[in-house]
Amino acid sequence: MRIILASQSPRRLEILKKHGIDPVVMPVDVDETLPEGINAKDAVMFLALKKALACEQILLKRGDFDDTVILTADTVVYKDGLGIMGKPKDHDDAVRMLRAIRGTVHQVATGICVLVPGKKNMRVACDITDVYCKPYTDEDIEEYITNEPPYDKAGSYAIQSSFGQHIDHIIGDYENVVGLPYYRVEEELGYL
Repeated sequence: MRIILASQSPRRLEILKKHGIDPVVMPVDVDETLPEGINAKDAVMFLALKKALACEQILLKRGDFDDTVILTADTVVYKDGLGIMGKPKDHDDAVRMLRAIRGTVHQVATGICVLVPGKKNMRVACDITDVYCKPYTDEDIEEYITNEPPYDKAGSYAIQSSFGQHIDHIIGDYENVVGLPYYRVEEELGYL
């Protein structure tokens, strides 16, 4: 079976390869505007489904979908009182986000969708991990932003980067925080 990863995330590709899956990478471009008032869990599942359906349309037009499963994912960071924190718009936005999570707990939610093109077989799920940050300084924030630009990362950080030293502990799946909860992908593929 061919697995298509409809994502340009090198982190998701790395996780799949670590687990013995070498997918065809086929990123799709979709409007990621969310419905007003949507919660983080529903938001990531909404966007994962939207990406999977967009990828399916491309494959159906090409007629290239036999023995294929599409895999998509979307990850957000969110915190009570602040809501969803996506990718930072600029330096100041990144600083704001990293200050907001310092010394507190926040959640990382990843929605996934596995879909068999041209059939009704589809599964959408979400995994949530609690992430506890240490009380780091503004200097730590500036050093991180300067050395490892966070502009392509939800919540302005990557746990697998040097920022990991500022994480006290997590409750949940580490790979979910990186961007793809593989155990959940495997589970959902089993239902197809």
